[in-house]
Amino acid sequence: MSRGVERRDAAPPRTFRQSDWVAALRSGKAVYRLGELARLAGHSEPAARQAARRLVERGWLARLGKALYANLLRPDGPPSLEDVAAVLYPPCYISLASALFADGIAEQAPHVLTCVSTNKTKRFATGLGEIHYHQIKPELFFGYTLTRGVPRAEPEKAVLDTLYLEMRNGRRPATDEWNWEQLDPGRLRSWADRYPGSVRELLPLG
Repeated sequence: MSRGVERRDAAPPRTFRQSDWVAALRSGKAVYRLGELARLAGHSEPAARQAARRLVERGWLARLGKALYANLLRPDGPPSLEDVAAVLYPPCYISLASALFADGIAEQAPHVLTCVSTNKTKRFATGLGEIHYHQIKPELFFGYTLTRGVPRAEPEKAVLDTLYLEMRNGRRPATDEWNWEQLDPGRLRSWADRYPGSVRELLPLG
């Protein structure tokens, strides 16, 4: 060791205490993956898994699925199923029956949350409800906006997605009771040009 140079050992890493978890979660995200919790606390994933188990027992987190947790300490309440859908299987956006009902186009409420994604079609059962993701071509992945961080199809896009996927699966969609007057005809016509002709034929565009 050089003369005059004092050796100092590195300080041990700071423990992420219970109060740190409370502060972080109260100002944090609606939904966390295990890896995000590990980075938040400076833990390894095995240590974060143990910490998450304790946080679930205290009622601060709720387990939604494999390595996915709902933050129950946010001031505006627990996350919605839509919040979960946005991070569970990206890229995706809410569409089809869920969007049609929310926008008043269809009157029948779906029993599950429906989304489209460029990933393979898949279903997830979470602690908040069931989510169905339906695969769509990358070139048809458009026509959605963010609402409080959740991607949601515009009404016209939800209509086109529904027609396209129903016909792709060999079914003719029942559209007689849809409230077509709530849609923008110009936008519907413009976006329909990106879909197969069989979809455009089902539109009452005159």
